Amino acid sequence: MKVRERAEKQNYMVTLHNSEIEGRFLAIKGNPEEVLALCSRQMVGGAIVSLTDEDAERVHVENELMAANALRVLGMAYSAVDGAADGFESDDGFIWLGMTGMADPLRKGVKELISTFHRAGIDTIMITGDQSLTAHAIGKELGLSRFGEIEILDSTHLNDIQPEVMEALAQKVNVFARVSPANKLQIVQSMQRGGRVVAMTGDGINDGPALKAADIGIAMGKNGTPVAREVADVILEDDNLETMAEAISHGRTIYGNIRKSIRYLLATNFSEIMVMGVALGAGMGQPLSTRQLLWINLISDIFPGLALAMEAPEPDVLNRPPRDPNDPIIKTADFKRITFESGTIAAASLGAYGYGLARYGMGAQAGTIGFMSLTMAQLLHAVSCRSERHSVFDRENLPSNPYLNTALGFSVGLQVLTMVIPGLRTFLGMAPIGLLDAAIIGGAAVLPLAVNEATKGGVR
Repeated sequence: MKVRERAEKQNYMVTLHNSEIEGRFLAIKGNPEEVLALCSRQMVGGAIVSLTDEDAERVHVENELMAANALRVLGMAYSAVDGAADGFESDDGFIWLGMTGMADPLRKGVKELISTFHRAGIDTIMITGDQSLTAHAIGKELGLSRFGEIEILDSTHLNDIQPEVMEALAQKVNVFARVSPANKLQIVQSMQRGGRVVAMTGDGINDGPALKAADIGIAMGKNGTPVAREVADVILEDDNLETMAEAISHGRTIYGNIRKSIRYLLATNFSEIMVMGVALGAGMGQPLSTRQLLWINLISDIFPGLALAMEAPEPDVLNRPPRDPNDPIIKTADFKRITFESGTIAAASLGAYGYGLARYGMGAQAGTIGFMSLTMAQLLHAVSCRSERHSVFDRENLPSNPYLNTALGFSVGLQVLTMVIPGLRTFLGMAPIGLLDAAIIGGAAVLPLAVNEATKGGVR
């Protein structure tokens, strides 16, 4: 047997057979419309009769009905050939045998996965070699469109479309049908020119150019060809598309956690600058010594900052739109919120320090109250930095972060030791405090947390 596979503009396969009974003959299967166009006769009840226009129209209608039911339809035909012939062309045309429809049911969970992508603001586009009606039915069953009706484009004449027109179409189309391997690359590049970040999945040799051109090429690990795996950026070892949703969740979480750590460090360090600047400018003396400032940075920056980078994904991380890849990790608009948070910490600490000045006058005791208030407020601010959206007052709690719990427990314990160990207290220039002083410190630490949590989403 000899085989001529499908080609760029030939959506059918031809095989040459030798049979002791039938002799040499060609068998053909593929796109029903293309196979039917090669036929001049048909087999009906075992007899070969002419194929009329009315017969061809019935085939077209049946093909459309089967395709509309999400069946992948193949047309089949054959032709006897001369015993000496060695090619794949029939001299007197092929004989139409009929069609078969194959159901390829959706994998379990795929429809829900598409819905998850849509909630995450990710458009899902199907690129397939199936004819338009089949592709439309599958796309509709999957719910590929986020905005109503499925938009489908038959890619047969895609090469004849101007690049500008193709760029505009690529932003609206949900399904590309009857796509050739070369069209895949064209579609990906058109989307990118329109400003989209494109992730493409594929497993075949023909997917290689498009996988390489995509911003993120994703190949199948089990069923993918070596070529696809070699050019891809990501390989799904289990061939499970649901893994992509997990990857998106973790990717967004990593990015968000970096933001949380940076925002925490900026807010706490800004608060120190505010406390020192306002106190000195208002003639309130120097509330913090150099050693105290170094101590604050040592226990409030390192451990809580690292622990915030270990936050688990927030419950609604996949319900948020994608970020603009051109945005900086800390945007200009973020500084307004960071300044507000720093201001609440600084104001509470200055209030506690002012209480100390009024009660004890300028000296070690007032400085101790200001130092303890600022340090504790900064440590509690790590709790506020766990989320930019969810507060401690929300009914839905964030997942527990044992790393942060340990970091805060350790840091608070160290801070308490500065009051307990005489040598450490002397080193930091601190003085003993009373119960009322401790209550003021506690209030100054909790108040900024309460204010910052209550105003989440309001001050931006």
